[in-house]
Amino acid sequence: MYSIYKTVNKITGKFYVGKQHRNYDYYLGSGKLLKKAIAKHGKHNFTKVILEDGLTAKQASYREQHWIKETGALTSQGYNMNLGGVGGDNSQHINYKKRGNPSDNFAGRQRWWNSLTKQQQKAQHRRQGMARSKVWYVSKVGSKKENKIVNIHEWCKNNNIQTETATCIATIGSRLYGKQTKGYRFRRAGDPKLPPYEDRRHIPTDNGCKGKTWRLKDGKRVWITV
Repeated sequence: MYSIYKTVNKITGKFYVGKQHRNYDYYLGSGKLLKKAIAKHGKHNFTKVILEDGLTAKQASYREQHWIKETGALTSQGYNMNLGGVGGDNSQHINYKKRGNPSDNFAGRQRWWNSLTKQQQKAQHRRQGMARSKVWYVSKVGSKKENKIVNIHEWCKNNNIQTETATCIATIGSRLYGKQTKGYRFRRAGDPKLPPYEDRRHIPTDNGCKGKTWRLKDGKRVWITV
């Protein structure tokens, strides 16, 4: 059986009306505006109440439309984007050309993009890619100065360094963490600053195996001194 629910933002009072097949506590709704609000305010700041229960699938579609209209879920106080009764990604049913907000019409954006040259479009894509990239900091061995890098992949390509190596050096817990490659050290933004570099490449290490070997005794390996 289906039911109609209402998810309310306890901070702003805005709400979302939808239909569901089963009443799971973790499910608050699938609306795009609702999901953005949950990501912003946190799931704990939303509560869900059942408006109507015991409906068939066909009844739920009609009653969803009724409750969206009845509660005013399409006004500025609601997260709903259409009249309901459709389900799934309802944004595909919105006719953006007929909406009042000029920003909903993408024709102007398309004309601007088509007016750019191929080089300008490529430069725009590059700026967008760099804006999505995470910030890194690169420093030279023996120097406290760090250079801020937005696109680490491009930087590694220009400096003939493998991106995978830089990633391992910057990953906390990796066996290469804090080390260097070609005189460079790396860390991600938000990670603690690196301690002074110590070159231990020529320092012998004792792993406890020097001067020892093993023999089989009663089917087991036993370490002995040689």
